[in-house]
Amino acid sequence: MGTLTRNWLMAATLGLLVACGGGGGGERAAGVEPGPPPSGGDVTPPPPIIPEPNPAPYAEQEVLLATITDVSLNASNQAVVDFQLTNDQGTAILDLEVANVRFTIAKLQGSELGNLTGNWQSYINRIESAGSVGPGTQDKLQATYERNEEGLANNNDGTYTYTYATDITNLDADILAQAEQEDLDLGYEPDRTHRVAIQFDGAPGKANPFYDWVPATGATSGIFTMDIAATANCNSCHDPLAIHGGGRREIQYCVTCHNTGSTDANSANTVDMKVMIHKIHAGANLPSVQAGG
Repeated sequence: MGTLTRNWLMAATLGLLVACGGGGGGERAAGVEPGPPPSGGDVTPPPPIIPEPNPAPYAEQEVLLATITDVSLNASNQAVVDFQLTNDQGTAILDLEVANVRFTIAKLQGSELGNLTGNWQSYINRIESAGSVGPGTQDKLQATYERNEEGLANNNDGTYTYTYATDITNLDADILAQAEQEDLDLGYEPDRTHRVAIQFDGAPGKANPFYDWVPATGATSGIFTMDIAATANCNSCHDPLAIHGGGRREIQYCVTCHNTGSTDANSANTVDMKVMIHKIHAGANLPSVQAGG
């Protein structure tokens, strides 16, 4: 092959190489996508999507888990209650309103029979007037609850703080006068066991948490208390115990109102728990009933 022929073939070959790699042909065949970027490149993945927890609207909850975590008295001698509220899945309930709760507070009075006995006495009371329903003719003191419209603080995490309107060292003069007439002592006794309890309304689920403590020391254990009956014993028949519309289910809550300081003015009968439930359950055997009373 001559020199001229060899030069012509080399030139043709170079021309073909330039045509294959030049700008007109692109960097890849049509329809082929580029591969992943090389390792070590500055490629930041998007942040993970964390779902918001499902809301737990109070009015829809079949189960309420309520716990009182602390109680103290402020400078105005009003009880300040910290509590938390979730459903049975542990999801915080964030929309509780003051219209959904009732608060009671009582002290455990001493007894002539000794320290291991006693009676609960509510600090929150009303006067019931005797009417024409029964034989009662005298007005009587009855324990009740309070619902301070300005007292509930929502911490927006399933915890709440409630401040009572009642100053337990400075009760209403008419209430104190009625108590004196009935020989009832409503005086503040800081060295005795006190109980705060809550009733929840407006939801299918019910709860009656309570908290016992001694204001003088802040002690919550190793203190005297008084259990009239065990709720579990009541529930062996009632399953569950559900009084006054179904929202009162724990004996420890019931006795903060149903104690010796409460009387039904119309019948003149005490509504003290230990007397009332005995008469209800064993009434047919009471001597007064057997005698025709």
